[in-house]
Amino acid sequence: MQNEKENQTASDLTESVMLVGERKLTPSTFVIKYNAPIILVLLIIVSAIISPVFLSWVNIINVLRQQTGYLIIAMGLMMCLLTGGIDLSVASVVGFGSIMITEMVTMRDFGVIPAILVTLVCCALIGAVNGFLIAYLRMAPFIVTLAMSYGAMGLVYIVSRGANRMLTGSDPLIEAFKIFGQGNDPLIGLPWRLYLTIVIVIIFWFILKYTSYGRLMTATGSNPLAVFLAGINTKIYRFSANVICSTLAGLAGILITASSGASSPMTVSGDYTMTAIAGAIIGGGDLGGGKGSVPLTVVGIFIMGLINNIMNLSNVPAYPQWCVKAVVIIVAIFMRSVVNTRTSR
Repeated sequence: MQNEKENQTASDLTESVMLVGERKLTPSTFVIKYNAPIILVLLIIVSAIISPVFLSWVNIINVLRQQTGYLIIAMGLMMCLLTGGIDLSVASVVGFGSIMITEMVTMRDFGVIPAILVTLVCCALIGAVNGFLIAYLRMAPFIVTLAMSYGAMGLVYIVSRGANRMLTGSDPLIEAFKIFGQGNDPLIGLPWRLYLTIVIVIIFWFILKYTSYGRLMTATGSNPLAVFLAGINTKIYRFSANVICSTLAGLAGILITASSGASSPMTVSGDYTMTAIAGAIIGGGDLGGGKGSVPLTVVGIFIMGLINNIMNLSNVPAYPQWCVKAVVIIVAIFMRSVVNTRTSR
């Protein structure tokens, strides 16, 4: 009975949002609505003109391999954004996941599969702490996850003792684990971990499009009062969004270790948080909550990836690249505010 009520509530809320946002599609509204795919196409054309190597199969595979971790993280961050939250601890949790898998396998002599499960559970617990403080104690997501980023970073250095570690052990699956992270399939040459990423993306697309959980997750951010008055517990959706986000960040950390065969505490200083947030916002996400699209988030991540790739091919030094990424993030947030203003008229 409760499930039927939630399904009906989700359908009603989704229908009302669609009716409010439904407008005649003119050339200007088309550009506004689909600005991310248009930018991606233009970026591909410009990149191909700038560098003849850009469209080579080797470079395409390299781009796909590099974006797998960001795509997985972006799926979790998109869930947080849908509920009106954010998670700034992602990069630290990625580093924690990377360190934990080597700690379990190399130092504790766990098997690869038990080590993966333990690592994911530990990362999920970090998300559970975030979710409890945000959903049930009503603390600000920005402050909670910023504090957790320092806490998780501390755990990384405590566990690793500040040292890099190679992935070694007695488990015969270790080599298979490394092949999964580093290798390509023999038929078309796509990275094995790309297939896992595609499965995760499809799962989240299905959840948000066809399940009451996904629709109520969106409604929690877009119209929390209506969901609350309908008798739906909005806290569980905010809580679960943070658990999902941290779990996926931990999975990305595990894949990083698989691809390199080692872990480093310096992983926590990566650009995973900002790149994933920028990708989700470029893809239609909103810091105010209630907006987000799995396909467009994928497009947003690849926009960030192509910008990084063409700068590398053009031999742009690392420090100017940071400045470019900062500008891209600011422009993405500005464009999203413009889109929201135009569509709300």
